[in-house]
Amino acid sequence: MVTVGMTSPSPSRFTYDFSIWYCPHDDNIASCISMMLKKQGLRGYAEHQDQVAGTSILMTATEVIQASRVAIVILSASSLDSPWCQRVVEWNLHHVIMEEGTKMIPVYVDVEKEQVPLVLRHLNELNYRNKFFERRLLDSLKSILPPAGRARAVRPSKTTSAKSRVSR
Repeated sequence: MVTVGMTSPSPSRFTYDFSIWYCPHDDNIASCISMMLKKQGLRGYAEHQDQVAGTSILMTATEVIQASRVAIVILSASSLDSPWCQRVVEWNLHHVIMEEGTKMIPVYVDVEKEQVPLVLRHLNELNYRNKFFERRLLDSLKSILPPAGRARAVRPSKTTSAKSRVSR
């Protein structure tokens, strides 16, 4: 569980390499992104998948936002119409502005830049339907993570390669 009131500027304050924020309608997309990043060895939190029953949704959201190095916000027609999703985006944006070292990556899913709130249009977005989405997301995260995080992200694929060589 994340500790409330984390204000230390040190990089170790991040419990998660990434968190994903989305409307329940976009659960399949969030799952695909989360699984892809976790296969790279990154630690993550997916909003509707990792919530713990009996805990405050509001407190958990603010704690996870503070404990995440990168917030990935899925912007779709459903999320743009949802007051809850709008609040979560605002909290993430506020955190990015107030805390150095954190980033927010908007992921557009079947929406155009003109449909996105003005406060988010200044951020470089990724288009989920673009054939280079996965590579661009991984490259964006590599540029944000500290060297230890980047090394950790590579380790699982080396281990997998070593295991497959042994099993031959």
